[in-house]
Amino acid sequence: MSLTNIIFFQPQLNLPVCIASKHQNQLNTDIMKKLTLIIGLLVAVNVLFAQNRRDAAREKAEVKLEEYKDRLNLSEDQLDEIKQVKESMKPELEALKADDSMSRSDKMRARADLIEKREAEIAKILDDEQLAELEVIKGEVKANKKTRMEKRKSRRGDG
Repeated sequence: MSLTNIIFFQPQLNLPVCIASKHQNQLNTDIMKKLTLIIGLLVAVNVLFAQNRRDAAREKAEVKLEEYKDRLNLSEDQLDEIKQVKESMKPELEALKADDSMSRSDKMRARADLIEKREAEIAKILDDEQLAELEVIKGEVKANKKTRMEKRKSRRGDG
């Protein structure tokens, strides 16, 4: 018997009937198993990359907080309070991110309001000298962001 299907004529219906060989059925089963495995692997890889992005963001936030601790000369109590403020705002930011009923610009405005609220809470924790240094840091961050945006625009202009 060959690997191809066996075709014969069924006189009662005047239709050709195709009966797949056992070998052909086994090939189809093997292909389905392989496709299922490939899809499963793709899903697993996607989940791992998403987890890595979350871990990287979390690590970046921790490094940033440690850097602020050093530059602002924060006490451990102040650092703990700031962490609590940031943690308390996370659910609101996540809910905002997941809200599909808002336009992008409305989300950006609401996010900016939440961040402003968070910064006001953090400002209550800091003394005057620390607040002044925080403003210097914010200015540096803003300048760096502007520089990155200009570089990005110039790259787009060249392409």
